[in-house]
Amino acid sequence: MQKIRIAMLGAGGISNHHVRGLLGNPDKIECVALCDVSDENMRERSEQLGGGQLQYRDWKKMFAEIGDQIDAVDICLPHHLHGAAIFDALKAKKHILCEKPMCIDLEEAANIVAGVKDAGVTYMSAHNQLFFPAVQEAKRMLDSGMIGKLRWVRSQDCHHIRGMFGGTWRSNLKSQGGGVLIDTGYHPTYRLLYFADAKIEAVRGTYSRFGQNIDGEDTASVQVRFENGVIGEIFTSWVMSNPHNTHQIHLVGDKGQIFGSDDILYYLPNGFKEPARFEVSSNGSAFAKSFELQMAHFAECIQEKKRPIHGAEEGYSTLEIILKSSRDAEGWQETAPMKL
Repeated sequence: MQKIRIAMLGAGGISNHHVRGLLGNPDKIECVALCDVSDENMRERSEQLGGGQLQYRDWKKMFAEIGDQIDAVDICLPHHLHGAAIFDALKAKKHILCEKPMCIDLEEAANIVAGVKDAGVTYMSAHNQLFFPAVQEAKRMLDSGMIGKLRWVRSQDCHHIRGMFGGTWRSNLKSQGGGVLIDTGYHPTYRLLYFADAKIEAVRGTYSRFGQNIDGEDTASVQVRFENGVIGEIFTSWVMSNPHNTHQIHLVGDKGQIFGSDDILYYLPNGFKEPARFEVSSNGSAFAKSFELQMAHFAECIQEKKRPIHGAEEGYSTLEIILKSSRDAEGWQETAPMKL
């Protein structure tokens, strides 16, 4: 099939990993244009790609001048710019791969879902951790009935970071849309949805700020009840590592448990005292490989006209959990140890 021609909107930090994903799929997809307000960012990405990309500082101008040379866009912009870029891409009838989050407003997210349907294009939420070997294998085991009917899911992603975000766009509520939950915590949120596979019934949130000089929270604990009765928990932080002896994912069903991280999984059926441990190969770093698999999936969805693993609807639902959690946690700043 003909290669998908992509334009990258945003050439900053995360685009580095997206470019690596592109380079891992030279027969499926190629980058033909870059758009960023930073010439230095575009220079770095162009060199990484091997050169030859058209460069723009305004995506509207890019669509007007070379729209016929572009099949899709890869949105790697700061959070507050996602919505505007998506709507302009929809007007131009381009397929869309969008980094987390879809946008930072739930009404806007609903309009995006509707706009994608009206435009008839492929929209894929860039939920790269769905391609982690442990996540894929755990989903297969769950769907095959190995732990029976799902009852409880825990999904977490924590990092001990010092002084990284103060003064950046991530420290500002208007550009970030929140704190750690809408950023790093977005990953465990969409993983939770992937496993629960149901609509959201209720959301509770408990937040704090312990050490990051940001407007939002640097630590969040979230509880979700789904319409199918499944109970979910999310834990994420920028000031502490994952609690010792815990895992990125933990699923409990009426017949057993599955838990693990990256490319390691444990399986503990009811009645057994020790879990079975096994490796699910990722042929390298699970994180790095996930972007390559994600980009391949995006290209295949366009070429074969199939639905992405997570489309616009899942992008909306992930944001729904995050924003409902934020509303429930309102007032947390009064008792946060870190004061602004």
